[in-house]
This record gives sequence, structure tokens and C-alpha cells, in this order.
Amino acid sequence: MSRSLKKYTSMVASLTLDELIGQLMCVNISASTTPESFEEYCKERRPGGIFALRRTGEEMKTFLEIANRYSPIPVIAASDVEHGPGMGLLGEHTLPDSMAWGACNDAALLKKAGEETAKICRKNGVHWTFAPVVDLNINPNNPESNIRSISDEPSRVIAMAGAHMEGMQENGYMVTACKHFPGQGMDDRNSHFVTVDNPLSKRKWLSTYGAIYKEMIRRGTPAIMTGHITLPAFQPADEGPLGPLPATLSKVLTTDLLKGKLGFKGCVVSDAMGMIGASSHCPIDEMIVRFFNAGGDMYLFPRLIDYDFLKKAAEDGTVSMERLRDAAARVMYLKDRARLFEDQEKVLAEIEEDIPIGDTAQKIADKSVNLIRNQEGIIPAKLPKGSKILLVNAMEDFFHKPPVGNEFDPLKKALTDAGHQVTELFTPTYVQIKEERDKYDMILVNLRYSSRNCHGGSLRIAWDNIDAFWHTYIFQHPKVVLTSFGDPYKIREFPYVKTYINAFSDTEDSQRAVAKVILGQIPAQGKSPVSFPPYFDRKD
Repeated sequence: MSRSLKKYTSMVASLTLDELIGQLMCVNISASTTPESFEEYCKERRPGGIFALRRTGEEMKTFLEIANRYSPIPVIAASDVEHGPGMGLLGEHTLPDSMAWGACNDAALLKKAGEETAKICRKNGVHWTFAPVVDLNINPNNPESNIRSISDEPSRVIAMAGAHMEGMQENGYMVTACKHFPGQGMDDRNSHFVTVDNPLSKRKWLSTYGAIYKEMIRRGTPAIMTGHITLPAFQPADEGPLGPLPATLSKVLTTDLLKGKLGFKGCVVSDAMGMIGASSHCPIDEMIVRFFNAGGDMYLFPRLIDYDFLKKAAEDGTVSMERLRDAAARVMYLKDRARLFEDQEKVLAEIEEDIPIGDTAQKIADKSVNLIRNQEGIIPAKLPKGSKILLVNAMEDFFHKPPVGNEFDPLKKALTDAGHQVTELFTPTYVQIKEERDKYDMILVNLRYSSRNCHGGSLRIAWDNIDAFWHTYIFQHPKVVLTSFGDPYKIREFPYVKTYINAFSDTEDSQRAVAKVILGQIPAQGKSPVSFPPYFDRKD
């Protein structure tokens, strides 16, 4: 940390206990929250941080203005901006998913994308992102990390995440929170559902996840998010009644390892504490107290009653005032790094109007498409204009929302603009495939399976989507390309496919990039950021 915490300690010394507790809370503004209901909340609780996802910039600024009316210290506004401003803000552009960054393997381009993301977010009232994701996706069956991870190799995560983080923080328009300490991507379970494990030995962890966090700390991340993840190699077996505790509740991991051995001096923010990976470990009235006693500094996402639980614990000495003031000082440091103590009109006046993030996103996508198999040489496709192309789209729900039928519109448009006739079938039966197959010059099978749309528990192909491949009628067509617009390991589900592409992302830019590669407009430049023997190896 470049500044002494003493400066911030004096800043919080004059706060009342209620005000102090408020500064340690980052409140979730849900889809049902109205400005009126939020103002009533702020009058009573005066939170120091707010979080919203998939709100417009105007809505975000409205909620921020309300929160600032009641907080004695400027409020920090956060969102999950893991891959571009459009992930957190409605109407803004998204970048390809993080694993596509690893395939692109261009640090300068990722830094530029970070700078542009920060400018757009700040203009729309967002100061803080719970990103970059610095997890390693080592287990192909991990349903939570997957394409949210850059790679399975520490050096590539450090290079790409580090560049993107430095870009976001270049001018102080946004601050970052690397996540999820001590490291996702090893388990085959989901920490929203259960506490997950990182089973690495001390030596192996220090040379992988530990090396990543040490470097992100050196490069200046002001916040780190702890996850509902255990690290048994560092924890006593009897740390909790159920064994090792998740990092969000573990003093061994948060204070001794992260703040001690790794030397982190910034703000430790929790993952959402309602997730079963945390809440299953202790009574409901103890969870917030255990988080702060473990060494945490900002709590996601408090219920009204949590303020009272923490206040009672402070009054009876269960959690010390020294610990709460230390946490608040770290929150102040975070806010200072976000330039919240400066004139905000002057900060915003520095940012230009036109920010070409769409161009940057397309460049990342174009460099990330990874052609794994081309055994019959049908890519690039030698199709005369007017050729008939069938899109067979196999999808799962997108974060609880079923497909609506427009998910592959960008791919369809790119092919249509190239002069081809395009027809789509969504989760068809094999009978439909048998009847329709021979009417087309090329068939593109498009899979949308990833950690973003797998119901959270598994990435495996299910019965409703596998029916299209029954009897493998579809692969008896002479020109079939299977593209995974997400999970890069889908070749294991279709080991018999002869032409296979990994796109790592289903954004509009990624879809256009795949069309360009198939049509021969650009070469496939992506370098696999993960290894999956015997199917493919990581490429530098």
C-alpha cells in the first residue's frame, strides 16, 4: 500500500458506532429495489457501499445519489464487471469472456480494454468492480469458474489479468477486487450451493494461486475478494465444527495467510454471504461477526438484521472496536484509490465522450478463436454466395432465464451479410435433423454451455440437447462445424467430431469472429489457454 493506514484511521475515529458499521456494508440493490424503498433503507442504515447488476447508468447514479445523502463519507458503488461494462450496466458493450482473453494472449489489448471499461463505468456511476477473476480453471468439470477464468496457467493469468487491472486503475476511475481467494477452479462443485475445496499442497498452492495473488498485490490491487473456499493444507482440520472453514470465515486464511504471509494491506471484501458455502457454517446471528473477526473488511450483502448483530457484538466486545476501525480504514483507503474524496465533477470532466470499446472487444474476439480440429479441411469454407447454412443451436438457460431464440442473431447476421441463406433450429430432434440435413450446404452446430448457463451444478450435455445428435445423422453431412461458444472442454462430449472450434464466449463480437474464421475472412489466431489431454494442449 502506498499510503499509511493512519491517515484513514483518523478519518473514521469521529464516526459513531452506527456510522462506522454502515461504512463496512456493501448493500445489494436487487431487481425489485425502487429508489423509494432504497431511500428508506439508507435513512436507517447509511451504507458505505452499494452494489447493483444489470441496471442502467442513470439508475445506478440515482441510487448512488440517494446513498450519498445519508452517508457521512462518500459511498462507493460496485458491480460485477468481469468482462466489460455491459456485464454490469444495461445498454453498454461487453467484452468476450475472460478465457477468451487467455486465448487472445495480448496484454496490451487487455490493458486498453481495462482503461475503456473504467471510463465507461465511472461515467455511469460505478467505481468498483469485483474483478478481475484470477482463478485457475484446473478442473474441467468446475461449473463455477470455467470461462470466467483466464487460463489454467499462473503466468498467463498474471499477464492478462494484471494488464487488465492496471488499465482499469490507470487514472483512478475504477478500483478492482481480485477474486476468489484462496482460489476457485479445483472442485467440481459450486460455492453458491456448498463450501468448495482447494486441495493443493502448501508448496503447490504457493507456486500457483499464491504466486498470482502475490503479483496482483505487487501490482496494486486495493481489494481482494475472499471466497467460500477452503484450503486444507493451511488450515487445522478442527478449525470449525465441520472441518476447515471457508476463507470468508477463516482467520487462518484471511488474516494469517492473505494479510500476513502475502502481505496484503488493502480491503478484504467477502463474496455474497447468503451463499450456502458460507451460511452453512454458523448460526445466522454469528456470520457477520465471524467475518470481521476473521479479518474481513467489507461485507456483501447485509440484511437489515446484520447491522444489529454486528452492533451488539461491538458493544459486548465479541468483536473489538479496534478491528472495526481497522476495517473501516481499509475501506477508506479503497475509496481514496477510487478518487471519491475529490471533486467528482472534475473527475468526470476528464473522461472523453466517445470510447471505442466495441472496436477493442472485436479485436480481442478476432484474436481468440481457437481452431482445435479441421481434419477435413472445410475451414475456411469455400461457399459460393447464396449457399444455404443451417444453424443447430444447443443451449442451456442463461442465469435462470430460458433461451428466447435470438441468442445467435449476431452469427446469423454475419453469415447473412456475407451473402448466405441462413436457417436456425433450436434444440431440434434427430428426426428434424434427418429431414432437413440434406437441404443445406453447411451445418454449424453451436453450443452455449458454460459457467454462466449451466444451472450451476454441471456443464454436461443433457437429454434435451443431445437428441439432435441421436444416430449421429447430423455428422453424416459432408460439412459440419461444431463450435463451443463457452466451455472449451466440449470436445470430450463429441470426440467423434472432425471440425471443432473453441470460442470461449458467446458475445456478439465472439460470434462475428467465429463467422469470420469459418468464412476465411480472418485466420484462427487463438492460442488455447487451457490444456485438455488428449484432445489439445495449452499454447503459448
